Amino acid sequence: MEQERTNAGQTLGIIGLVLGIITFMLGFIPCIGVIAIIPGILAIVLSAVGLSQANRENGARGINITALIVSSIGVLVASLWLIFVVGIANLSEDEIEGFVEDVMEEVIDESVYNPDLQDALQELEEQLDEVCVDSIHIKTDSINIDIKIDNE
Repeated sequence: MEQERTNAGQTLGIIGLVLGIITFMLGFIPCIGVIAIIPGILAIVLSAVGLSQANRENGARGINITALIVSSIGVLVASLWLIFVVGIANLSEDEIEGFVEDVMEEVIDESVYNPDLQDALQELEEQLDEVCVDSIHIKTDSINIDIKIDNE
């Protein structure tokens, strides 16, 4: 004879699943994802308690197991953001600038890169080196040149 199933642990499983989904969605938001650790841990605890109740009183366990999985993945993603933020916070200013420059080189679209323009800018820079130039600032959308001419 089959035992009758009860609703033991269902409420905790539903609450854990809702918090797990919130954790999962918040976990993927850059910089804010670290906050998702708090509801994630709460969801894991509630789901574990609900699963324990369901096992003890022959209740359905599916929603509790689902809540545990979703919450665990959300906490894992949020923890990765925490590791990233702490890692960036421990970098020196020079290391951050180097990191940003490396990222910018990777992000710049190759379609924006024009070899003819780069050659022309290189030639202009070489010609300006012959003149006394205080500074040259070359960006992809503008060129700023400060020239100091010495009248000898």
